[in-house]
Amino acid sequence: MTRIRLLVAYVGTHYSGWQIQEKPAPPPTVQGFLEMALARISGLPLRAYASGRTDAGVHAHGQVVHCDVPEAKAGIDWRHSLNALLPDDIRIIQADRACPGFHARKSALHKTYSYQFWQESGFVPPHMAPYVWACGPLDSASMQSALHHLVGRHDFAGLRNSGTDVESSVRTVLHAELRPQPPCAGYPAHAPLLRLTITADGFLKQMVRNVAGLLVACGRGKMAPETIPGLLEKRNRQAFPSVTAPPQGLTLERVAYGDPEPFCQASA
Repeated sequence: MTRIRLLVAYVGTHYSGWQIQEKPAPPPTVQGFLEMALARISGLPLRAYASGRTDAGVHAHGQVVHCDVPEAKAGIDWRHSLNALLPDDIRIIQADRACPGFHARKSALHKTYSYQFWQESGFVPPHMAPYVWACGPLDSASMQSALHHLVGRHDFAGLRNSGTDVESSVRTVLHAELRPQPPCAGYPAHAPLLRLTITADGFLKQMVRNVAGLLVACGRGKMAPETIPGLLEKRNRQAFPSVTAPPQGLTLERVAYGDPEPFCQASA
């Protein structure tokens, strides 16, 4: 068997997340459709391993996946072949042989997510609606102050939802920024879209969505940014008065690995 690495983009709106669900009538998932396509091409049931799970409704520009394929099939154009079988909202952006020992999740050094906040209360452009939280006007300065308290190495147990056991809830946020985006062309003057970009060495279950909810609480004046360190010390999700942000505003942007980067060989 030969290991290949896939760079996958998808719109998560119509999927129950990345991971296959073991149920009598399982809902549609990105992994499920990808594995069906892999099986049709290879003639064998193949498992696809992603860099991490994405929740129902969450999107990806740069999900990384590895799978082991029969040696006789290793040289085919996997990008073209898979895209011919996959739904239009799941696309293989790149497909190559993986380096020896590569693992999509275990080899990852850090990941970057984005989250988008739509501030205009009068309308949401239809092409933006599936990719934003329409949360209304926000105080971006307060949100920026809140972000300052999240960068660095912290115990993020208070910003983790239950459902996945981990050895440690300590993570390092390497970078986080909130930037207004240019107005949507062709629409009346409107409040700018705010785009959060956050990079960390790992994320807990729904951690980014909880960070987004925390920022909105600060942006609405319901939380003071300076209270965040004390709330983190409590290591309890219930200590935070903020909600978990809805999934549609969240996108997995990219996953970073060590050298060689981004792929080992071309033309797998």
